[in-house]
Amino acid sequence: MTFRSKMVTIQITVSERAKATLDRQAQERKIASSMWAGQLFDMGFAAVCGREKSMPVSDGDLDAIVGAVLLLRAKEKWDTATLAKSLGVSEPTVVKMLEAWKIYRAGADAAPRQAVSTNDTQVESLNEALAMEDLLKLDMRKRYRIVLEVLVRAPGAFVPMERIVGKLFEDHPDGGPDDADGIVHNNVSLMRRDVLKPHGWTIKASRGEGYRLERLQA
Repeated sequence: MTFRSKMVTIQITVSERAKATLDRQAQERKIASSMWAGQLFDMGFAAVCGREKSMPVSDGDLDAIVGAVLLLRAKEKWDTATLAKSLGVSEPTVVKMLEAWKIYRAGADAAPRQAVSTNDTQVESLNEALAMEDLLKLDMRKRYRIVLEVLVRAPGAFVPMERIVGKLFEDHPDGGPDDADGIVHNNVSLMRRDVLKPHGWTIKASRGEGYRLERLQA
């Protein structure tokens, strides 16, 4: 199966620093900067579509676009965990995207009910990731939510401090205040006590590795 659409040219303006980074990354991949910029656009667009698919909406056009980007654009073979990490969304969201895309391509009546084969371990992992996403529905402070979203996007893994600081202070001109680490520590501690523990969850800290969201041990 192939997917080919008409290509059009667009122009964007980026900072000199971003352009230098783009050129360096393209050189490392031995491709043209314009081609790497196009791939970055595709990945970013897929990520936005992926986040929209986290919500209770159904859009055949989005399914087709996302499916084409994820499954047909590159020659690499992906699994759902790798896709989730590369797009910055949860693995259950990737499963929803792939299943919706297959239904769209095959037709709702002809598509198989189970588009993604799973075993017991995968099912347990997906259910755990879904439970993590449910935590985002809780009422909490804005900073708590930003930190929690970063942790939820990396189920079962430690998230380094640098990534959390970068997300929490992405609009700060210097990448964050001098006491950024302390602010993160304080917000994690308060959120753990006031939001997560009453619902059976906690955040584990590991020196040199960062933070990981996990269930409280019974």
